[in-house]
Amino acid sequence: MTGKHQLRRSGTRLQKHGVLWFHQTRKAGQTFLAESKTAGLTCAQDLKAAGTKLASTTARSTTALGNGVRKEMLDWRGLVLKRREAYVKAARDRLASLEQQALGAREVLQLGAVETTVLQSTRELLERAQSLVDERLQQGVPASKASVAKKESKRTSTKTRQIPVRNYDQLTAKDLVSKVQKLSAPQASAVLDYELARKKRATVIRAIEQRLAAAS
Repeated sequence: MTGKHQLRRSGTRLQKHGVLWFHQTRKAGQTFLAESKTAGLTCAQDLKAAGTKLASTTARSTTALGNGVRKEMLDWRGLVLKRREAYVKAARDRLASLEQQALGAREVLQLGAVETTVLQSTRELLERAQSLVDERLQQGVPASKASVAKKESKRTSTKTRQIPVRNYDQLTAKDLVSKVQKLSAPQASAVLDYELARKKRATVIRAIEQRLAAAS
């Protein structure tokens, strides 16, 4: 076999291989196109169905959210109105109570002012009478009796210092004003005498006089 003949046969074989490759490749391309088209249609349908489902679900969720928000807003509004009405009522009740207390305090102060003036005048008269009695006794009583009178006076002073408020001298005027309101009339009178004999604080004296006026 000559070389020329071999070349021709080889060319024929290559031609057959080329034709076979072309047909196979063409067939594979057609198959790919057909399958891609089918897959594309299926994918488009799936995407369309998924989009429709998403839109429907979103719409339902949005509607439910809106209804929930509206309901909560109505509930909040009702609560705010109720609380506001309660606050307004409490403020009005408190104001009415304060007005009643102010009126009562004014009446007490008006009555107490008159009674305080009378008590002060009476106390001054009693103090003057006591002073005159002491002077007369000191002038007319012998030395031994004067000594006895001095002891009695000292004993009375000791009793006076035993006031019904513990640690009296250590308390401030504000503390005493609060404590005086709990005393009876005799106790308040004893505290008044003690205060007048020592510090003479106007706020304490006024509080005690008001207590005496209220207790009488």
